[in-house]
Amino acid sequence: MSGGQGLTPVGSPNRRVKRRSLVPAQTTGLESPPFPRISSKSNKAADSSSGDSQRSLFAERVYRNTGGASEVQQFLAESSSAKPLPESDKRRAPQPPSMPPAAVAKGSASAFPTTVLDVPSQRLYALSAVGLVAAWKIYDAIWISLEPGQTSLYLFIKWTVVDLLLLCAAWHLHIPKLQITTAMFYGLLAASVFFNLNMFLLSSSVFVLALKPVGLGVASSCLRSIQSVPLIGPWLVGDSELLIDSFQLDDEHILGRHTIHILPHSMAHMNPTGKDMCIDWKEVGQRAWYSRFVPGSSHRHQERQLTIPVLINGTRPASIMYTRTSFETGVTHKRSVTNINGLRMETVASYPALGNWVLATYYLPVVEEGAYEIHSVHDSRGLKFRTMDGAQATVVVGCPTAHLSWRQQGNNSDSTFTVGRDGHASICQRMGLSSSDDSVGLIDVVAEGFAPMDVSVVRLVNGHHEAIELDGITAKEPERDGDVSQWARFRRQRATYTLSDAVLQPGEYVYRLERVRDAANHAVALSDTATGASAIMARMVVHARPRVAWASGLSSSSLWLSDDRRRASHHALGLQLTGQGPWTVDYTIDTGAEVLRESRTFTKATEAALEARKAGMYSLVGVRDSHCTSGALVDVGKVTVERAVRPTANITSTSIMARECGGEIGAHITLELTGRPPFAVHYRERNLRNAQSRGAVRVVRTHQHRHVLAVTPAVAGIYELEFFQVDDDNFPSGQPISAVVRQIVHAQPSATIHALRTPSAVCRGDSVKIPVHLSGEEPWQLTYALAHADNRVTYNVTGIADDRYSIDVGPLYDPGEHTVDLVSVTDARGCARKLAGNSATVLVRASGPHVAFRCGSEGVRLREGDEYSRIPISLSAAAEFPVKLTYRLQDDDTVFHATISHASSLMSVPAHGAGQYILVSAQDTCHGTVDTLSCAVYVEPRPRAWFTTDNLSKNESLWHLPSTCEGNSAETASGLLTLGLSGAGPWRVEYFVDYWANDSAPSDSVPDRLTLRSALVLDPAALSTEGHAPGRYRYRLSTVSDERYTRPQPITTLDDVLSVEHMVTRNPVAVLRAYSKDGKPLVDASKGSGLFNRRSRLQSVVHCLAPGQQAPTSNESSAWARSRDHLPEFRIEFTSGIPPFDAWVEVLPTSGKSEVIEVLAIPGHSHPVVLPDHIASRIGRYHLRLLRTQDALGCEHRYNTESSRDLVGGGIDIEYIEAPTVRPASSSPASRPDRSVCIGDILAFDLRGLGPWSIDYLYNGAHRSTTTTKRLFRRIADVPGNFTLARVCHRAATNDCCSEFEDLSYAVRDIPRIRVGRGVDVHQDILEGDLVHIPLYLTGQPPFTFTWQRRALSDSPGKSKTKVLESHTVKDLDAYEYTITTSSEGTFEVTFVQDQFCQYPKA
Repeated sequence: MSGGQGLTPVGSPNRRVKRRSLVPAQTTGLESPPFPRISSKSNKAADSSSGDSQRSLFAERVYRNTGGASEVQQFLAESSSAKPLPESDKRRAPQPPSMPPAAVAKGSASAFPTTVLDVPSQRLYALSAVGLVAAWKIYDAIWISLEPGQTSLYLFIKWTVVDLLLLCAAWHLHIPKLQITTAMFYGLLAASVFFNLNMFLLSSSVFVLALKPVGLGVASSCLRSIQSVPLIGPWLVGDSELLIDSFQLDDEHILGRHTIHILPHSMAHMNPTGKDMCIDWKEVGQRAWYSRFVPGSSHRHQERQLTIPVLINGTRPASIMYTRTSFETGVTHKRSVTNINGLRMETVASYPALGNWVLATYYLPVVEEGAYEIHSVHDSRGLKFRTMDGAQATVVVGCPTAHLSWRQQGNNSDSTFTVGRDGHASICQRMGLSSSDDSVGLIDVVAEGFAPMDVSVVRLVNGHHEAIELDGITAKEPERDGDVSQWARFRRQRATYTLSDAVLQPGEYVYRLERVRDAANHAVALSDTATGASAIMARMVVHARPRVAWASGLSSSSLWLSDDRRRASHHALGLQLTGQGPWTVDYTIDTGAEVLRESRTFTKATEAALEARKAGMYSLVGVRDSHCTSGALVDVGKVTVERAVRPTANITSTSIMARECGGEIGAHITLELTGRPPFAVHYRERNLRNAQSRGAVRVVRTHQHRHVLAVTPAVAGIYELEFFQVDDDNFPSGQPISAVVRQIVHAQPSATIHALRTPSAVCRGDSVKIPVHLSGEEPWQLTYALAHADNRVTYNVTGIADDRYSIDVGPLYDPGEHTVDLVSVTDARGCARKLAGNSATVLVRASGPHVAFRCGSEGVRLREGDEYSRIPISLSAAAEFPVKLTYRLQDDDTVFHATISHASSLMSVPAHGAGQYILVSAQDTCHGTVDTLSCAVYVEPRPRAWFTTDNLSKNESLWHLPSTCEGNSAETASGLLTLGLSGAGPWRVEYFVDYWANDSAPSDSVPDRLTLRSALVLDPAALSTEGHAPGRYRYRLSTVSDERYTRPQPITTLDDVLSVEHMVTRNPVAVLRAYSKDGKPLVDASKGSGLFNRRSRLQSVVHCLAPGQQAPTSNESSAWARSRDHLPEFRIEFTSGIPPFDAWVEVLPTSGKSEVIEVLAIPGHSHPVVLPDHIASRIGRYHLRLLRTQDALGCEHRYNTESSRDLVGGGIDIEYIEAPTVRPASSSPASRPDRSVCIGDILAFDLRGLGPWSIDYLYNGAHRSTTTTKRLFRRIADVPGNFTLARVCHRAATNDCCSEFEDLSYAVRDIPRIRVGRGVDVHQDILEGDLVHIPLYLTGQPPFTFTWQRRALSDSPGKSKTKVLESHTVKDLDAYEYTITTSSEGTFEVTFVQDQFCQYPKA
């Protein structure tokens, strides 16, 4: 075995290690139990006391990050039972990770403020609202499913909108855990539409078929609950159809069953499951001394005590005798239990009919190991129970236990191994395996129990989980003499095993016993035992070997000691230490002459540094900390510290000769330096010809030991260079030196043009100055050349005494570029020097800018009040120069100025009112020219609009348009208002339309409606008037705009006609109404209007014709007059118009040709309409409607002339019907000739005629009345008595029309009843051969017929129907009582009963 993770059990003959490495995983849901708080004052006492041991959080930390929830929970449970954790360890314990508030807010942010309502309440209210809406929706679905084929578009739209609102609310509120995504939103919306479509629009969908039984059940249950309310219940429910479909006969017509069970002989069986048991010795004898005086404590002790179950099937036992065989001696002892009531008992079943017969389990308490067997069981009568033949003895052994213990310090070879007073061990990290380390372990595992045993050990090393299984462990004990008993192998044994660990890895090692199992497979989870945490868990801290190394950058480097004030006289050599302080570091100093060994102690690793004041080579030898005194890791690097020497400088110089004129122009100075770079050489430079000069101090910096400095002054003279100081890296304050270099310098002549002061462009005829800077010895002679195109002229200037000189060039008349080139320069010594690359270019412009107006022959037209009009101009000029322009009015001396910054081919200047404008001047850097043409600016007049008076008439101060009929004003010439216009068309005219519904309202009153309208017109133009509503209209012009004035201009001209009135007359409108002979309206026209009522203006008259009231077959006038006496009267009533009126009425029969009735010269607003004789009182359906009406002014109103009668249109539906009739339905019991029915039968009748019908009937003398729209009338016979159908009437007719009956009377009979015994379920247990008499009692009208059965007993409690063993039918029984005598086992019940009239259950 090698490595830091190996474990070897020592002392086991059959040792085997199973390792299981678990990958650490986050288990955020697992939390350690809270530790008890310890005040800071008691920390020191807790640390110093032996009883309060420090508990490491390493185990808690590891189990929090590893898998295996059961192991984690057991480990934490044991850890929590340890002693309190000191505050110092609490501070080092890692805290569980917490989610930042931003992350929480991001995932669970609700749109509703949580300050008003918290998130759980939001979810509660939201779910409550959804539940209420769902209940409402289920109610509507059940209600619509009750009527076959019924659909509702309204309910479909309503619930689709409600579901959409709920989804939108869930979408926007973002309530945590109730949020929906985009896909969920559209999916739920599609599902909502699908379900609503099936429930409310499809009459035969699967949902309707599924909901109908549910709806019937719920509705009928509610109705029956209401019906049971005294007094008002039957009145509220009435004769509901739901009570008929859901009626069920009560289950009291057949009552009671008799079950007979034959019991076997009594039996007793110890430990029927054959389970091996172990006794926990810690539980034995733990009953407290006060348990006899505390109620309930004895019972709790019995629940913890080991017991052996004894299964009893028979009478209650009076005594139990059993035997126990000892494992140690093999002797068998008998023991008897006579206090049966003191034993704990669990009853499975009891049989009171057989006395004290029970099926129960009695638990015998056990306090000793051994083999137990049942000997005998007797009841109170002395009868002996049967026992199981060949039953094995119950073996009770001691439960296995195990614990951990550290080996004594003297029993192992590691001197660093120590065990503290808190029970935790510590050891220094081992650097490798040795024979002594491998052979001697550190911890013992002690196990006791029935061998061989298995022990599970868990080891945690710095978060790495490893499970070790020790299988088949047996103690090495010599056999005792005379151990020949078969039970000797069950004796309790004790074994000790040593675990060794290489501890090559530093950190925290935790050993914990998880489970111990003996040979009988008794597994004990040690975390659940009463053993202390220190007995099953051991902690060892492996301290890492200390290490010392030079700080970063020091290893194998050199340092310098300097005497300079800016450098330190010693160095702090930083160290990197690991381990537990304090540390002692050993090091050596090799000075070359000797090797010194020194030591230094540090208490803080951050302050560890060696002070180097001596020159030499520093090496680290070793380090010791508080735990490890040897075997430290030492850095092998060395640090060299050297003594620095002062820098020096050796200076030599050579002259620099000129190439052209000869002479010295400077010097090359060579610097030879010693010391440590970088270097800095300081010198002072002076010109001896200038006595007032103090000289300039200069510094030469270099990283080279040899450096050449070139000195070339620009001014001639005798120069002295004095070198006075040299610096290097070790002596930054510098070392004085003394060296002087003298050099005569003759400067070279030179000339340059100052380009920034040279103008780039000039006008024709201007001169220009070219600035030149000269150097050398004055006076100078300068030669330059002037070039233009192909012409070049050279000029020579002498006697220049000033180094600042200007060359005068010009005047220049030729446009284009002129170039000035410097050719050569000669100084006072006669030294001539050629010049190259010194030139300047000057651009001579040909002319200035040229400006002209671009107005054209029409000039520029302006609008009144326009302040931003501009005059276009044409400009020709250089783009880089702004142009200043002046212009004025031809008849005015006022001058206007404008500046154009960016010239182009077309620009503009502002216009200052109307007039003739001329240009005065234009210039940029040069004077320009202007065009002599002027520009005319005109102002356009505003547009105008007015009404022409060609077809108008004036009344007082108002103009009027001729009156028109309603709806015809815009179609005739008299309905148009012509306009007069001026300006540039097209025009947009805005006008107001004032409307008064009352044409007699004053002109100055507030109109009922004010409308602003707009029209785009051309000349000539006309405005259409409004005539769709009758009343008085006034048209007022407001604003007008044209092509020039696009913004609307107000119309305020007083001379024009700006307002016109127009009268629209209402058309004659009439309605048809039906009245009875006494003058009452048959139909209320105000009812029936609504959004979903397509025939809102259609009246319907249904008239019932009793026998003798139909139209006569002869043509006698008296017969027709008698027939009309009872018919309704139809009248035409006008609501508007001026009489006399004319009307045209159309009569449309259901079948046949329609007829038009003309009613002319109607003098008043109401007039009767006489129908033709051939349709006045015949059975059938007719439709009566208006076609058109006309009044005295010729205004006409046309009505809807659609051929379909179902379309919306004013009129009356007339239907003449016969009186209703009733007959019993052929499939109903009501059709029986004897008119006798039973309770539960449904009486059904076919209704003839036109519904709805009003039906009157008698039930047991109580009169009842109901209304129905179905042609099948049904009633349930729910109580015995008499039912009579008396009368049926039409409810759809406008008059009373009924039929009475005398032969529809029925006798309702009660259902027979039969009772088995007392009418309840009886369970009777008997012994074999006993007889049982089962009585049956009948109620009804003899003779009776019934069927009884015997079924097999059920094997399971939930099984109700079993196999039928025998069945018998008894017929024509005149008596009311019958007896069944039997000795067979089974369940006896009655399945059918019948008397003279009725039976149960129904066929």
